[in-house]
Amino acid sequence: MNRRLDLPDLLNARDVGDLPLIDGGVTRTGVLMRCETPDLLTPEGVRRLTHTYRVRHVLDLRSDGEGLPVQEWAGITRHRLPLLGRRSALAADRAAVGDVSAGQTQGLGLDDDIDLGNVDEHGAGLLYMRMAERGGESYVRSLEILAGDGGVPALVHCTAGKDRTGILVALLLSVAGVEREAIIADYTETEIHLVEMFERIDRLPRQPRIDPAHPVAPAMRGAARASIDTFLRVLAERHGSAAEFLLKAGAAPEHLESWRRTIRGR
Repeated sequence: MNRRLDLPDLLNARDVGDLPLIDGGVTRTGVLMRCETPDLLTPEGVRRLTHTYRVRHVLDLRSDGEGLPVQEWAGITRHRLPLLGRRSALAADRAAVGDVSAGQTQGLGLDDDIDLGNVDEHGAGLLYMRMAERGGESYVRSLEILAGDGGVPALVHCTAGKDRTGILVALLLSVAGVEREAIIADYTETEIHLVEMFERIDRLPRQPRIDPAHPVAPAMRGAARASIDTFLRVLAERHGSAAEFLLKAGAAPEHLESWRRTIRGR
């Protein structure tokens, strides 16, 4: 099945349905979609989100001040849920962190296990784990929205739709019981149009742009298998499972179960 969304303005937009489950069957389509910054969308693209894909909620993981001012879309509730960064409701005391793809790694509380001078594809996965641990409240809130009445169909995005979005989608798919290789394949699908996507994003105003000389540049501008594979491995080592991680971060057990039923269609 072609999971790409028919949104010519976007190159990294796809449905996370039709992915194989460990115990048989596949995830439902039309429940959760992912993409890069919707700042690229034309009015026709927004219309398609509403009328073709019937999106009700948009989960925006970008930091405050990142990207263009958020506009209201008729029939869609847009939630600003910064994964990391200053926000009064969740983490007012944190240093602002924007797009890690743009080298904005301040505020992650990095220590000796991540040497920014030598970040490779595996190191990117360690950064992902740190991001998730530092910003778990936003992922818990995302789960709460998705599990609520009328919480889907929903669209999740950040700037590239790769790092912050990739972590959340990997967690949600893991909770649902999607096969590990399918989670990895969904993440690496971003590589298909990655160069052109970044060219489009870099032309937009108020977008974080990575300095090619930044030590994380090579690893964080890609979507390598090793990055998400490392994240999933470390997640299991430190927290046992995605469900256990989200529970530790404050998720309600009933929201996890509601999400499983919604995406699995059982």
